[in-house]
Amino acid sequence: MMKIRSFFALIILFIILSLSILSISTIQDNWSRLQLNIAEQNRIEYLQLLLVASEKIYDEHQISHISKLYNNPDPINYNPANIALKNLIAFSEKQSKSSHFLQDKYTALEIKRLSNIIRKNDSISSSYSFNRLSTIIEHKMIRIPNSSIEFMISVQGIRLTNRLYSSFTELIDQLIDICKSNNTDTDSKIKAIKLLGGIDEIKDRLITIQKFYLNNSNEIEKINDLVNEIFNNNSEKANKTIYKELVSMKYNDINIQQINVFYLQNKQHISLLSQLLLKQATDIANNQINTSKIKIYTMVCFLIIFFLFSILPIIMMIFKLSDAFSLIQKAILQLSNNDLNINLKENQHRFSFELDAIISSLIKLKNIQIEKHLLENKNQQLIHQLKLKSTTDYLTSISNRRAFLETIKHSSPEYFNHSSLAIIDIDNFKQINDKFGHASGDEVLIKFSQLLSLFFRKNDLFCRYGGEEFAILLHDCDHILAKNILEKLCTKVRYLSVALPSGEKIYFTISIGIAEMNNKFDINQTIIHADKALYHSKATGKDRVTVYTHEMAVY
Repeated sequence: MMKIRSFFALIILFIILSLSILSISTIQDNWSRLQLNIAEQNRIEYLQLLLVASEKIYDEHQISHISKLYNNPDPINYNPANIALKNLIAFSEKQSKSSHFLQDKYTALEIKRLSNIIRKNDSISSSYSFNRLSTIIEHKMIRIPNSSIEFMISVQGIRLTNRLYSSFTELIDQLIDICKSNNTDTDSKIKAIKLLGGIDEIKDRLITIQKFYLNNSNEIEKINDLVNEIFNNNSEKANKTIYKELVSMKYNDINIQQINVFYLQNKQHISLLSQLLLKQATDIANNQINTSKIKIYTMVCFLIIFFLFSILPIIMMIFKLSDAFSLIQKAILQLSNNDLNINLKENQHRFSFELDAIISSLIKLKNIQIEKHLLENKNQQLIHQLKLKSTTDYLTSISNRRAFLETIKHSSPEYFNHSSLAIIDIDNFKQINDKFGHASGDEVLIKFSQLLSLFFRKNDLFCRYGGEEFAILLHDCDHILAKNILEKLCTKVRYLSVALPSGEKIYFTISIGIAEMNNKFDINQTIIHADKALYHSKATGKDRVTVYTHEMAVY
């Protein structure tokens, strides 16, 4: 039952996590789209200002060029492009703080530069500047990313109206140049004919978009009226008249001033059409922004509701489990007090199965822990006893030879600076055993070991080296100081006695050999030197201390 519940709990948790991740991912996606749509809306606004500025530049140039043709003075302070350029630059500076619009400020400044060139009315420079201006506007339209078909159709319509606007301006320029040259400027004629052909092509494409792609537009009636106004019969007649005059070889009788007025009126309609298409594109972008916001709000509300309905059962489950854990805690406290009379009646109808299983497991666990603890204590005692037996002399209870050498092996090298090693031998020990018995000999060894424990410092090492021999390592003690200390030990031993049951006392002496030790890795050689010094003490009368010298190496 517990496994089944755990399985279903895991499935529910997996579903909650999956839905949460999916919802958060959807919110992030919609948020990214919202940011792109907002940036797109700003680009449309920038494009609108750019188109207005370009139209003002075209109009200003056209009026100025016509005035010079007829030797009329330019209108005083007639610079409509300045205000439009000022608005464009102000908007680009405001948006340049965003990484999406870093180039727009430079584009606005470039448009202003082109405007100043066009105002000089130089034919070659003006033609280049018009082409450059059209290229910039085309590039800005392309940089508006939107997958909506309606939006793309609106942008295409705006592109065509902008081309038509610039074509009218350039056509007037070419006609003026033809008039100035008395009908001899063949290049201007060819350019004018090409511009008329381009205007017809734009007309066909714009009418196609109007008839087949803008039927669902909210502004379709206004769009139809403006397209009809632009391409009415008068427009057709004007273009045909211009074409006939251009292809004829006789003197040009075209009334440029009348055509200029007609084109200016047409350009007003083109500008209105462009604004309508821009408004339609803006509405599409706004709808996309609102759609993204609605999706985000919907997913956020869904997440809130989802978490409320998913977390509430989890909270209820947590309270239920907390009740169960409180009962388990009480049971554990009873078990820790060796009280096995556990109360299962409290909330038993809710947790009976789980609690019975858990409490039974706790009781078994406690018994196992008790047995394990007893075994561990017993093992520790055995290990301690074995360690003592392996490192302690069984008779004297001091360290044995093995423990002595192991301690030296694992000590730091600094411990052996200016240290001395002494080998001590109890004189005539065999005679003591033979005369008084081995039990008395053992008492001598015990008595002497007790003296060693009281005589030496805590950081000195000593052990029963074997039989009646003892080894002592005096820390931070050169051979001179060691000899003085060990001579005192010899004196103490002379007054040391072992009382026999008969009342008789056994007195004994010791012989000692000393060798200096400065490196723990030379322990074997140092023991040999101390042993030779001990042999010298024995050979020279016993009961004395001898320090190893190089002359003793022959022993």
